[in-house]
Amino acid sequence: MNKQVVIDIVKNIFANRGYSISSSDICDLLAEKDTEHFLIKFEKDPNYNNIRYFSNMVKRYGKGIVISDSFDEKIRMLALNDGLILWDRGELEMQIGRVVLGEALAKHEEKPDENEYSIFSSIQEPVKVNEPQAKEHLTKEYEKTIKVMLRCVPVNIGKKDAISIAQAKVGTPKSQTLKFIPVWYYSYSFNIQKKYKSKVVDLTGDGEGYIHAITGENFFNKYRDIRENIMMPTQNYEIMQPSIQKNDASEKALNSIIREHTKQVRLNEMIGDTIVFENRIFAPDPSEINLNIDLLYIPVWEIKGKREVMDINGYDGHIMAIKVYNDAEMV
Repeated sequence: MNKQVVIDIVKNIFANRGYSISSSDICDLLAEKDTEHFLIKFEKDPNYNNIRYFSNMVKRYGKGIVISDSFDEKIRMLALNDGLILWDRGELEMQIGRVVLGEALAKHEEKPDENEYSIFSSIQEPVKVNEPQAKEHLTKEYEKTIKVMLRCVPVNIGKKDAISIAQAKVGTPKSQTLKFIPVWYYSYSFNIQKKYKSKVVDLTGDGEGYIHAITGENFFNKYRDIRENIMMPTQNYEIMQPSIQKNDASEKALNSIIREHTKQVRLNEMIGDTIVFENRIFAPDPSEINLNIDLLYIPVWEIKGKREVMDINGYDGHIMAIKVYNDAEMV
């Protein structure tokens, strides 16, 4: 993609949404409205160094958007973990489409409330605004949403994008459901010293992760922009209930943290004229780890094809699972 063309397009997108646009030394565009500050940068070849550098700069000022033709999975995960928003070619095309559609609707109909309609929409056919039935057609184009008090990460991947991701594997979707999966999300830290004979070993660690509240699996992962409520569609959604309680999740988390930070140290000691080497295992005790844990919900799109079902993370777009089914049974 041509950088200048892309920057001009993005400038128009944000200007259309009421943002003031200016230049910056650390990015290509700075879009601001009220308390929101978006630092926008085009990267022809996104890599570890430029993504990490940009994320470190962005943290001081606001939110960052990186635009590129595509992102490989490692760079995508790095950027999302650092709190960056990614626009690849598909996302850019979708943003352009929203602006064009918004302008068209504004000419003929009152613009829908942003809190009522959202990325759960899936436009299937163009609207003929000159026909008497236009208003009825417009209403059908959107899926209404409701605000639910649910501690959750945002749904960054819309239904249309989730279907596009799934089609290559499951074919034409028969149905789709937005599921909210419970996890016990935790953060931890420790800074301790272990002594063995005359040797002192420093053990330090910190990080984040979660225990899947249904399967009990542990994942070391970071989620940004956690919210206390979420907009969700009024149909085709399901809030799953946790089957693992907080105390059990805390125990599983501590066990995983200890395994992750167990250290094998090769020690040596002079005994007489001989140097004796010894391997020792050091690990933090559960009581030495500061652990904060709370329930969080992760949005997951379940896209059902003819023979397979694909689960797609609605926060970052990665494919979580592909299951084969026949009729009512999953294999």
